[in-house]
Amino acid sequence: MLSAEELTHRIRERGLPEPVVALAILGGAAVHPALEYEVDSIHLDGDGPSFSVIEQSGRGDLVPLWTLSATVTVFSASDGTFLEWSAEDEEPWTIWPDFAAVVRHLLTNLYEASASEQHRQEIAALLLPERQAVGSLMPEQR
Repeated sequence: MLSAEELTHRIRERGLPEPVVALAILGGAAVHPALEYEVDSIHLDGDGPSFSVIEQSGRGDLVPLWTLSATVTVFSASDGTFLEWSAEDEEPWTIWPDFAAVVRHLLTNLYEASASEQHRQEIAALLLPERQAVGSLMPEQR
């Protein structure tokens, strides 16, 4: 369990953009309306999937960034990778090499949910530097 201040500090220590703090603490709609149903905040009371994963995995280096469903959380790991991990599984579903790959995954989800290209571009610009934002708009091959 973390306080909002502790989680904010840990996210900033990882060098992530400020909108990630809003995603973690307030949820997707606080950053962009198109994220309202895609990104949920972290349950800071310790009741959600994020802290279950941390506890069950023994991975104290994980910083929860946002939840994608009732069981799935996106984490930042101390080695610079990012993980998508369900509280129902012993291993992460996905390991991304960098934050740009996480954003591309999020933008692909929005693409598949028929979000407008303008909204996807706005979200990319909020979360990534311009060069990376452009690259993140190409949907993943699934």
